[in-house]
Amino acid sequence: MNKTLTAAALAATMTFGAVAPALANGAASTRNILIGGAAAAILVTNYNHKVRAKREQQRESTRRQASYRQSFYQRHGYYPTDAQVRSWYVGQYGVSP
Repeated sequence: MNKTLTAAALAATMTFGAVAPALANGAASTRNILIGGAAAAILVTNYNHKVRAKREQQRESTRRQASYRQSFYQRHGYYPTDAQVRSWYVGQYGVSP
């Protein structure tokens, strides 16, 4: 939420900041508005791409852990503790879930 608000504020600042100094010349005004809008669109698109990638990583991590829990249960008859799952995940993938 905080990143979304920051990106929106940055986009608004870039767009409206470009409008104020360009009021003296119509061509410069139009150019600055278009440049500010394009920059805002690129920032928002990049932010959305990163958010989607992070969510996909989280879903994949959750899926892997659930799969491990299920296979552990089938082998041992009880579910592993969170510490056991974390230890397995770090050993298997080299990063903390």
